[in-house]
Amino acid sequence: MRTNLKVFRVKRNLSQQDVAEKIGVVRATYSAIELGKRDGRKTFWNEFQNAFNVSDEEMWDLMKND
Repeated sequence: MRTNLKVFRVKRNLSQQDVAEKIGVVRATYSAIELGKRDGRKTFWNEFQNAFNVSDEEMWDLMKND
């Protein structure tokens, strides 16, 4: 599971659907990435970083699987 990714989303009061729509993926894909079942392609992480204006350092923390 990517706990930091979930915490990031919850702190902003966003659903998985909200995040998925903002970065252009389906909710099931986002959910699998948040749960650590999928790694996510580079384009996923780039879109996420751009959509939420996340620094490179913070991005590394969000990408970590617990």
